[in-house]
Amino acid sequence: MDTVYEGKVKVKIGITGAQSVGKTTLLNALRSEKLFERYAVCDEVTRRVKSYGLPINEGGNDTTQLLIMKEHIYNVFMYDNMITDRTALDGFVYSTYLFKHDKISDKTMRTVTDIFHEVWKQYDHVFYIEPEFEIVDDGVRSIDSQFRDEIAELFKITIEKKSLSMHRVKGTVRNRVSTIMDYLEGR
Repeated sequence: MDTVYEGKVKVKIGITGAQSVGKTTLLNALRSEKLFERYAVCDEVTRRVKSYGLPINEGGNDTTQLLIMKEHIYNVFMYDNMITDRTALDGFVYSTYLFKHDKISDKTMRTVTDIFHEVWKQYDHVFYIEPEFEIVDDGVRSIDSQFRDEIAELFKITIEKKSLSMHRVKGTVRNRVSTIMDYLEGR
């Protein structure tokens, strides 16, 4: 069956949404799909920044957010075919939260916004996951449900305000994989 990749040299795919919605779990499930054999799998953007000893989530700061956006720039421009469990939208939304709570500067927010607009244009397909399940403590992401709710609301506002085009996925991991594969394979 023909896929959306027929004849296309570069394809950039992102999975986006608040923390603890299953982005990394979904990405890990997609890794085994034949379609993604030759794709760079770009995961752990935020976790990598945390591994540098920097605060993430509600504790993020100017350095954290700029490094996260740098990772998004790298991912979309370094690889011809890539799939990632976070997009520049994630970086923008979390930065918006931090800016609203006076944790990052005007200058950083302007830089994040500029990077977001440039990087967002690079994605061919973005799949959005809304919160459906209780937060699971993975030892990295925030388990504060109020924080996640505020982030989820910022995603909705940003998607609507900026008229961002993306596909919504929901349900079990298998349902989400099937939805993405059906879409990408034109079924």
